[in-house]
Order: sequence, then structure tokens, then C-alpha cells
Amino acid sequence: MDKKAKKKVLQMVPYGAYIVGTKTEGGVDHLMFGTWLMQTSFKPPLVTFALSQDSRTLANVRRSKAFTVSILRQGQEDLAQHVLDEAFDEVQKERSPSGLPVVASGAGWMECRLLAIVEHGDHRIAVAEATDFGVGEGKPLSLDGLGWHYGG
Repeated sequence: MDKKAKKKVLQMVPYGAYIVGTKTEGGVDHLMFGTWLMQTSFKPPLVTFALSQDSRTLANVRRSKAFTVSILRQGQEDLAQHVLDEAFDEVQKERSPSGLPVVASGAGWMECRLLAIVEHGDHRIAVAEATDFGVGEGKPLSLDGLGWHYGG
């Protein structure tokens, strides 16, 4: 296998810029920047999200069976960096119907109920039903729009 070609091709796959919201066992908001989201069904509306096997977010999702996905909008580049830096206090949040954190003023958000976790590779695939939605303004921010790469 040509490892340079593998990396280059996998980095060509377009990704969005998302914030996954959960709560810790102690009820504290936890946010994670992520990119590997995909809609996988219309009826019911299912999504899959890849989470690193050793992430706190995955542990929270396994325990609570719930999470939110906020879709960042163009102009929220600094917010993405705040989440990566774990500067969660710098992120203005609202609440989903069940009380999970969502990014205020993002392009949109969804609340998800975990159905299954696929255990392969170095990430785990959370299969979830999207149970509630909120729509904001602006165009979605992409990973490419951030000038970042995650893949390869």
C-alpha cells in the first residue's frame, strides 16, 4: 500500500465541524469537537458518529445513552478551537429538551438516543436515533473551512 496516497485520499473525504454534547457522571457539561458524522436512515432518522475508543465523550454516551450534535456555522472557527482546548466556559450553550448542552447560535443541532455501538478499529461507531432538532442560521462550517485535516 502506498501510505502517502492513502493519507492524501482519505483526507479528501469532506467532513463537517460538529460539537458533541454530553454530561459527565457528575452532571457536568462535556463538549467534544468531532467530524465523523453521517446520516444513515430516513425512517427513523438515524445517524452514526465515530468516537475515539478512549474518549470521555464515548464513556458518557455509553453511560447515558444520549448525546447532542451541534453543527457549527461559518464564523464559529474560534469556538471549535475553544472546544479542542477544553475551554468550555468560552462556549455559549443552550439546552436540548432533555437538558443536554447544544451550541448557541450554531447552524443547527440534533439530540440523539444511542441504539448501538460498533466495536471495530480505533474509533467506536455510535448508531443513534435523532429524536429532536433545532435550526439556527448560517451555512455549516466544514473541516476544510477550518484549514484542518482529520483522516488518513
